[in-house]
Amino acid sequence: MDDEQKAARTRELARQIWEAEGRPDGHSARHWHMAERLVAAEVEAAQYDQEASR
Repeated sequence: MDDEQKAARTRELARQIWEAEGRPDGHSARHWHMAERLVAAEVEAAQYDQEASR
């Protein structure tokens, strides 16, 4: 996943988190941070899967 894909995925997840929490105001930084952590976990899992399949 390149940087552009990571940014797009982070935006998507942050929006989903915001919506799941009822669209609260003033929590965008927390939602963004949560999304970044999820994307990092997805990237790590994909790398692990690639290495395991070799």
